[in-house]
Amino acid sequence: MFRDSPYYNLSRMKTIWLNICFIAAIATGCSNPFTPTNAAEQIRIGTFNLENFDGLNTEKVDLVSQIVDRNFDAIGLEEVSPLAAEKLKDKLNKSKKWEFILGESGNKQRVALFYRKDLIEAQKVTEWRQVNITGNLRSPLVTYLKTGQRDGKSFDFTLVVVHQKGGGGKEADRIRQNQSDLLRKEVDNYQKNPQSDPDLILVGDFNSPTWAEQNRGLRDAPLTFLTRAIETDANENCLKKRGEPKTSDGRPRFSNRGTGCVIDHIAVSKAPKGAEVEYVPQSVQILDPQKDLGFDSDRTYFSKVSDHLPVRAIFRTIAVFK
Repeated sequence: MFRDSPYYNLSRMKTIWLNICFIAAIATGCSNPFTPTNAAEQIRIGTFNLENFDGLNTEKVDLVSQIVDRNFDAIGLEEVSPLAAEKLKDKLNKSKKWEFILGESGNKQRVALFYRKDLIEAQKVTEWRQVNITGNLRSPLVTYLKTGQRDGKSFDFTLVVVHQKGGGGKEADRIRQNQSDLLRKEVDNYQKNPQSDPDLILVGDFNSPTWAEQNRGLRDAPLTFLTRAIETDANENCLKKRGEPKTSDGRPRFSNRGTGCVIDHIAVSKAPKGAEVEYVPQSVQILDPQKDLGFDSDRTYFSKVSDHLPVRAIFRTIAVFK
Protein backbone atom coordinates (compact mmCIF):
# COMPACT_ATOMS: atom_id res chain seq x y z
CA MET A 1 0.00 0.00 0.00
CA PHE A 2 2.80 2.42 0.87
CA ARG A 3 5.46 1.31 -1.61
CA ASP A 4 5.04 4.44 -3.72
CA SER A 5 5.25 6.77 -0.75
CA PRO A 6 8.39 8.90 -0.27
CA TYR A 7 8.70 7.56 3.28
CA TYR A 8 8.88 3.99 2.01
CA ASN A 9 11.52 5.01 -0.51
CA LEU A 10 13.58 6.79 2.12
CA SER A 11 13.42 3.80 4.47
CA ARG A 12 14.36 1.45 1.63
CA MET A 13 17.25 3.73 0.61
CA LYS A 14 18.71 3.60 4.13
CA THR A 15 18.32 -0.20 4.29
CA ILE A 16 20.04 -0.71 0.93
CA TRP A 17 22.88 1.60 1.93
CA LEU A 18 23.50 -0.23 5.19
CA ASN A 19 23.50 -3.60 3.41
CA ILE A 20 26.06 -2.35 0.89
CA CYS A 21 28.21 -0.99 3.70
CA PHE A 22 28.08 -4.31 5.55
CA ILE A 23 29.22 -6.25 2.49
CA ALA A 24 31.93 -3.81 1.46
CA ALA A 25 33.20 -2.68 4.84
CA ILE A 26 36.06 -5.13 5.23
CA ALA A 27 37.46 -4.56 1.77
CA THR A 28 37.04 -0.83 1.30
CA GLY A 29 35.47 0.76 4.36
CA CYS A 30 32.15 2.56 4.16
CA SER A 31 30.60 5.45 6.02
CA ASN A 32 26.91 5.99 6.55
CA PRO A 33 25.76 9.23 4.84
CA PHE A 34 23.28 9.75 7.67
CA THR A 35 26.05 9.79 10.30
CA PRO A 36 27.79 13.19 10.52
CA THR A 37 31.34 13.29 11.76
CA ASN A 38 30.57 15.23 14.95
CA ALA A 39 27.75 14.76 17.41
CA ALA A 40 26.13 16.92 20.06
CA GLU A 41 23.92 15.90 22.96
CA GLN A 42 21.39 18.62 22.12
CA ILE A 43 20.31 20.43 18.98
CA ARG A 44 18.55 23.77 18.64
CA ILE A 45 15.64 23.71 16.18
CA GLY A 46 13.45 26.65 15.23
CA THR A 47 11.55 28.79 12.79
CA PHE A 48 12.04 32.33 11.51
CA ASN A 49 9.96 34.36 9.03
CA LEU A 50 12.42 36.75 7.40
CA GLU A 51 9.85 39.15 5.88
CA ASN A 52 10.47 39.17 2.14
CA PHE A 53 14.12 38.20 2.36
CA ASP A 54 15.35 38.80 -1.20
CA GLY A 55 19.10 38.86 -0.51
CA LEU A 56 19.61 42.34 -1.94
CA ASN A 57 20.22 44.07 1.40
CA THR A 58 23.75 43.17 2.50
CA GLU A 59 23.23 44.38 6.06
CA LYS A 60 20.15 42.20 6.46
CA VAL A 61 22.03 39.16 5.10
CA ASP A 62 24.77 39.80 7.66
CA LEU A 63 22.32 40.21 10.55
CA VAL A 64 20.26 37.14 9.65
CA SER A 65 23.40 35.02 9.32
CA GLN A 66 24.56 36.09 12.79
CA ILE A 67 21.17 35.26 14.33
CA VAL A 68 21.00 31.85 12.68
CA ASP A 69 24.63 30.90 13.33
CA ARG A 70 24.60 31.85 17.01
CA ASN A 71 21.22 30.42 17.97
CA PHE A 72 20.32 27.41 15.79
CA ASP A 73 21.55 24.09 14.45
CA ALA A 74 18.55 23.51 12.15
CA ILE A 75 15.95 26.12 11.26
CA GLY A 76 12.93 26.48 9.02
CA LEU A 77 12.95 29.85 7.26
CA GLU A 78 10.00 31.53 5.58
CA GLU A 79 9.79 34.21 2.86
CA VAL A 80 13.19 33.38 1.37
CA SER A 81 14.10 33.88 -2.29
CA PRO A 82 16.52 31.52 -4.09
CA LEU A 83 19.09 34.32 -4.30
CA ALA A 84 18.76 35.09 -0.59
CA ALA A 85 19.20 31.42 0.30
CA GLU A 86 22.47 31.25 -1.62
CA LYS A 87 23.78 34.49 -0.12
CA LEU A 88 22.84 33.40 3.39
CA LYS A 89 24.61 30.07 2.91
CA ASP A 90 27.75 31.82 1.66
CA LYS A 91 27.74 34.11 4.68
CA LEU A 92 27.09 31.31 7.16
CA ASN A 93 29.88 29.20 5.70
CA LYS A 94 32.42 31.81 6.74
CA SER A 95 31.87 30.53 10.28
CA LYS A 96 30.63 26.91 10.10
CA LYS A 97 29.52 24.54 7.37
CA TRP A 98 25.84 25.08 6.60
CA GLU A 99 23.59 23.69 3.88
CA PHE A 100 20.01 24.39 2.84
CA ILE A 101 17.06 22.76 1.11
CA LEU A 102 14.71 25.19 -0.64
CA GLY A 103 11.00 24.68 -1.25
CA GLU A 104 9.78 24.72 -4.83
CA SER A 105 6.69 26.92 -4.43
CA GLY A 106 6.08 30.50 -3.38
CA ASN A 107 8.05 32.26 -6.13
CA LYS A 108 10.36 34.64 -4.23
CA GLN A 109 8.83 33.94 -0.82
CA ARG A 110 9.65 30.28 -0.30
CA VAL A 111 10.27 28.10 2.71
CA ALA A 112 13.72 26.66 3.36
CA LEU A 113 15.53 24.41 5.78
CA PHE A 114 19.03 25.47 6.86
CA TYR A 115 21.14 23.05 8.90
CA ARG A 116 24.68 22.59 10.17
CA LYS A 117 26.43 19.91 8.15
CA ASP A 118 28.85 19.02 10.95
CA LEU A 119 25.96 18.05 13.24
CA ILE A 120 23.12 16.97 10.97
CA GLU A 121 22.48 15.12 7.73
CA ALA A 122 19.32 16.01 5.79
CA GLN A 123 17.48 14.48 2.86
CA LYS A 124 14.42 16.03 1.23
CA VAL A 125 11.51 13.58 1.29
CA THR A 126 8.66 15.43 -0.39
CA GLU A 127 6.40 18.50 -0.30
CA TRP A 128 2.80 18.37 0.87
CA ARG A 129 1.41 20.03 -2.23
CA GLN A 130 -2.25 19.46 -1.32
CA VAL A 131 -1.85 22.11 1.40
CA ASN A 132 -0.96 24.66 -1.31
CA ILE A 133 -4.62 25.17 -2.16
CA THR A 134 -4.35 27.89 -4.79
CA GLY A 135 -1.01 26.79 -6.22
CA ASN A 136 0.38 30.25 -5.49
CA LEU A 137 1.04 29.64 -1.79
CA ARG A 138 3.80 27.58 -0.15
CA SER A 139 3.77 23.80 0.07
CA PRO A 140 5.10 22.44 3.38
CA LEU A 141 8.65 21.14 2.91
CA VAL A 142 9.19 17.64 4.35
CA THR A 143 12.76 16.59 5.18
CA TYR A 144 14.36 13.65 6.98
CA LEU A 145 17.15 14.61 9.40
CA LYS A 146 19.58 12.64 11.49
CA THR A 147 22.01 13.89 14.10
CA GLY A 148 25.52 12.60 14.59
CA GLN A 149 25.93 9.40 16.56
CA ARG A 150 27.34 9.20 20.04
CA ASP A 151 27.79 5.77 21.62
CA GLY A 152 25.96 4.31 18.63
CA LYS A 153 22.80 6.36 19.23
CA SER A 154 21.34 9.37 17.42
CA PHE A 155 18.11 11.32 16.95
CA ASP A 156 16.47 10.95 13.57
CA PHE A 157 13.23 12.71 12.75
CA THR A 158 11.10 14.23 10.02
CA LEU A 159 10.94 18.03 9.94
CA VAL A 160 8.14 19.89 8.16
CA VAL A 161 8.52 23.61 7.38
CA VAL A 162 5.12 25.31 7.12
CA HIS A 163 4.00 28.72 5.88
CA GLN A 164 0.23 29.19 5.84
CA LYS A 165 -1.69 31.90 4.00
CA GLY A 166 -1.01 35.39 5.39
CA GLY A 167 -3.18 38.49 5.65
CA GLY A 168 -6.40 39.37 7.37
CA GLY A 169 -10.04 39.22 6.37
CA LYS A 170 -12.60 36.46 5.92
CA GLU A 171 -11.11 35.06 2.72
CA ALA A 172 -7.63 34.69 4.21
CA ASP A 173 -9.15 33.12 7.33
CA ARG A 174 -11.11 30.64 5.18
CA ILE A 175 -8.00 29.63 3.24
CA ARG A 176 -6.01 29.10 6.45
CA GLN A 177 -8.80 26.97 7.89
CA ASN A 178 -8.79 24.81 4.78
CA GLN A 179 -5.01 24.60 4.85
CA SER A 180 -5.15 23.51 8.48
CA ASP A 181 -7.64 20.75 7.63
CA LEU A 182 -5.43 19.55 4.77
CA LEU A 183 -2.31 19.74 6.92
CA ARG A 184 -4.07 17.57 9.49
CA LYS A 185 -4.76 14.96 6.79
CA GLU A 186 -1.11 14.96 5.78
CA VAL A 187 -0.03 14.50 9.41
CA ASP A 188 -2.52 11.63 9.79
CA ASN A 189 -1.32 9.97 6.59
CA TYR A 190 2.28 10.32 7.69
CA GLN A 191 1.65 8.83 11.12
CA LYS A 192 -0.43 5.94 9.75
CA ASN A 193 2.39 4.95 7.40
CA PRO A 194 4.38 2.12 9.03
CA GLN A 195 7.52 3.32 7.20
CA SER A 196 7.36 6.78 8.80
CA ASP A 197 9.63 7.75 11.65
CA PRO A 198 7.47 8.41 14.75
CA ASP A 199 9.49 11.55 15.48
CA LEU A 200 7.72 14.37 13.63
CA ILE A 201 8.40 18.08 14.12
CA LEU A 202 6.45 20.90 12.44
CA VAL A 203 7.89 24.42 12.45
CA GLY A 204 6.84 27.56 10.66
CA ASP A 205 4.58 30.55 10.26
CA PHE A 206 1.00 29.35 10.75
CA ASN A 207 -0.28 32.95 10.64
CA SER A 208 -2.64 32.21 13.54
CA PRO A 209 -2.42 31.50 17.27
CA THR A 210 -2.87 27.84 18.23
CA TRP A 211 -6.30 28.52 19.70
CA ALA A 212 -7.67 30.38 16.66
CA GLU A 213 -10.35 28.82 14.47
CA GLN A 214 -7.88 28.93 11.59
CA ASN A 215 -5.94 26.15 13.34
CA ARG A 216 -8.99 24.00 14.02
CA GLY A 217 -7.69 21.05 12.00
CA LEU A 218 -4.58 20.65 14.13
CA ARG A 219 -5.98 21.34 17.60
CA ASP A 220 -7.01 17.74 18.24
CA ALA A 221 -4.22 16.20 16.16
CA PRO A 222 -1.73 13.87 17.87
CA LEU A 223 0.63 16.83 18.17
CA THR A 224 1.81 19.03 21.01
CA PHE A 225 2.28 22.70 20.15
CA LEU A 226 5.28 23.64 22.27
CA THR A 227 4.57 27.31 21.66
CA ARG A 228 1.17 26.98 23.37
CA ALA A 229 2.98 27.34 26.70
CA ILE A 230 4.29 30.82 25.89
CA GLU A 231 1.52 32.44 23.86
CA THR A 232 -1.46 34.50 24.95
CA ASP A 233 -4.78 32.69 25.21
CA ALA A 234 -8.17 33.45 23.70
CA ASN A 235 -9.18 35.49 26.76
CA GLU A 236 -6.25 37.84 26.23
CA ASN A 237 -6.88 37.77 22.45
CA CYS A 238 -3.85 39.45 20.95
CA LEU A 239 -5.76 39.93 17.69
CA LYS A 240 -7.68 42.76 19.35
CA LYS A 241 -4.47 44.82 19.27
CA ARG A 242 -3.73 44.86 22.98
CA GLY A 243 -0.09 45.55 22.34
CA GLU A 244 2.88 43.22 22.30
CA PRO A 245 2.49 41.07 25.42
CA LYS A 246 5.45 39.94 27.52
CA THR A 247 5.97 37.65 30.48
CA SER A 248 6.54 38.93 33.99
CA ASP A 249 10.31 38.75 33.42
CA GLY A 250 10.06 40.72 30.17
CA ARG A 251 10.25 37.94 27.61
CA PRO A 252 8.04 38.25 24.51
CA ARG A 253 4.75 36.40 24.25
CA PHE A 254 4.39 37.40 20.61
CA SER A 255 6.34 36.34 17.54
CA ASN A 256 4.81 38.85 15.11
CA ARG A 257 4.81 42.57 15.76
CA GLY A 258 1.81 43.32 13.54
CA THR A 259 -0.62 41.03 15.35
CA GLY A 260 1.00 40.95 18.79
CA CYS A 261 0.41 37.16 18.68
CA VAL A 262 2.46 34.01 18.59
CA ILE A 263 1.80 32.85 15.03
CA ASP A 264 5.16 31.11 14.47
CA HIS A 265 5.00 27.68 16.05
CA ILE A 266 6.87 24.49 16.85
CA ALA A 267 4.72 21.35 17.13
CA VAL A 268 5.88 17.80 17.84
CA SER A 269 4.41 14.31 17.69
CA LYS A 270 3.31 13.25 21.15
CA ALA A 271 4.99 10.99 23.66
CA PRO A 272 5.58 8.13 24.35
CA LYS A 273 6.96 7.50 20.84
CA GLY A 274 7.00 10.94 19.24
CA ALA A 275 9.54 13.76 19.22
CA GLU A 276 7.98 15.19 22.39
CA VAL A 277 10.14 12.67 24.28
CA GLU A 278 13.34 14.30 23.01
CA TYR A 279 12.14 17.85 23.73
CA VAL A 280 13.98 19.52 26.61
CA PRO A 281 11.15 20.76 28.87
CA GLN A 282 10.58 24.52 29.03
CA SER A 283 13.28 25.20 26.44
CA VAL A 284 10.94 26.74 23.85
CA GLN A 285 11.59 30.48 23.54
CA ILE A 286 10.74 33.45 21.40
CA LEU A 287 14.11 35.13 21.07
CA ASP A 288 14.19 38.66 22.39
CA PRO A 289 15.93 41.32 20.23
CA GLN A 290 17.86 42.75 23.17
CA LYS A 291 18.19 39.89 25.68
CA ASP A 292 19.06 37.18 23.15
CA LEU A 293 20.06 38.79 19.86
CA GLY A 294 22.15 41.74 21.03
CA PHE A 295 20.22 44.62 19.41
CA ASP A 296 20.16 47.98 21.15
CA SER A 297 16.36 48.13 20.92
CA ASP A 298 13.33 46.27 19.59
CA ARG A 299 12.83 49.11 17.11
CA THR A 300 16.28 48.58 15.59
CA TYR A 301 15.64 44.87 15.18
CA PHE A 302 12.22 45.31 13.55
CA SER A 303 13.51 47.98 11.17
CA LYS A 304 16.59 46.04 10.06
CA VAL A 305 15.61 42.36 10.20
CA SER A 306 11.95 41.29 10.22
CA ASP A 307 8.50 41.88 11.67
CA HIS A 308 8.75 38.35 13.12
CA LEU A 309 10.91 37.09 15.97
CA PRO A 310 12.72 33.73 15.75
CA VAL A 311 11.33 30.84 17.81
CA ARG A 312 13.53 28.05 19.17
CA ALA A 313 13.25 24.76 21.05
CA ILE A 314 15.99 22.39 22.21
CA PHE A 315 15.96 18.62 21.71
CA ARG A 316 18.07 15.81 23.13
CA THR A 317 19.91 13.72 20.58
CA ILE A 318 20.88 10.62 22.57
CA ALA A 319 19.58 10.74 26.14
CA VAL A 320 16.12 9.21 25.65
CA PHE A 321 15.32 5.58 24.86
CA LYS A 322 12.00 4.31 23.50
